Amino acid sequence: MKRLLLCVTILITLNMCFALETTLSEQPVGFASVDALGLNGTTGGLGGKVVYVKTGEELEKWSSSEEKYIIVIDGEIIFEPRREIKLTSNKTVIGINNAKLIGAGFIIKNQENIVIRNIHFEGFYMEDDPQGKKYDYDYINIEGSHHVWIDHCTFVNGNDGAVDITKFSSYVTVSWCKFVDHDKVSLVGSSDREDPQKASDSYKVTYHHNYFKNCIQRMPRVRFGTVHVFNNFYSAGFRTNVSGNVVPLYAIASTTNARVHVEANYFMGFGAKLMEEANVAFIPTTVTAGSSPEGYLSLGNNEAENIFVYCKEPQVKFLRESEPVFEPRQFYNYKLNSANEVPKIVVENSGSGKLVFVDIET
Repeated sequence: MKRLLLCVTILITLNMCFALETTLSEQPVGFASVDALGLNGTTGGLGGKVVYVKTGEELEKWSSSEEKYIIVIDGEIIFEPRREIKLTSNKTVIGINNAKLIGAGFIIKNQENIVIRNIHFEGFYMEDDPQGKKYDYDYINIEGSHHVWIDHCTFVNGNDGAVDITKFSSYVTVSWCKFVDHDKVSLVGSSDREDPQKASDSYKVTYHHNYFKNCIQRMPRVRFGTVHVFNNFYSAGFRTNVSGNVVPLYAIASTTNARVHVEANYFMGFGAKLMEEANVAFIPTTVTAGSSPEGYLSLGNNEAENIFVYCKEPQVKFLRESEPVFEPRQFYNYKLNSANEVPKIVVENSGSGKLVFVDIET
């Protein structure tokens, strides 16, 4: 009996070690924190009524409401048929009790001030459409919207995008998320044909402390925008049990005159030295993708230096020789972890099911 109690105590202690206490009023780091376009950062539904949902019908009802709400997804919800749920302005959507959306995602179109945290997304891979051309489902699709914070979510193996940011969206932060076995992870910018001035003024996005595990490309793939990528862990391995792309291609792509600054990330390629010498190793950063013209990309130095293991040489392109293509601290403050700390910190703390909201009932 004593041994059983000891084992239970150890399990509880281990679970507590990986539980991260947070509040509904916690603020993002990065572009979602910036005062702009009439908003003082991103607060979501803070101050609104708290509603708990356990069914798809309840989630769709509150997500599309015009009022301010804090929507708490309690446990797993399975959608059949699959669908993208309309999510409107001034909403916070959080998960408790290992919240999962199976076969559903959110579409955020012409909205503002939205927070999504602690939710697992799965079920958008369809074997008859491995490239995402037929169904075009994204787990989170942000179009023409601003001030969106996506935090501590998990995205597993979808057909199209996991988090796509298009149609001149801006002031977005994607933080502490886990992306697993996904092909086209995150697109920033709709096409090369968008109005270049409007697009350059938009697409301000931050990615930090995310875990990209066995993903193929677009982590992110940027057109026109101003994007900061720091303290992410890229673990490139073969994607399994799919008919689509299985071999990792590249992590970060800056195209169409985008400005992307990359700091203190850890890039771990796949295979061994032989693959590196055979010139089929993982590309950590590139300034080309598809038929798009080149973008600008700079790497951090000194304490912001990145680490590259079993990767091809990272590509860079400067506006001014050896200078960052933009300075993130002109927009917001942030604290960097050193790149050699990133794998442990990010693996232990990223993804859904890690947050405990101390100011709501669970």
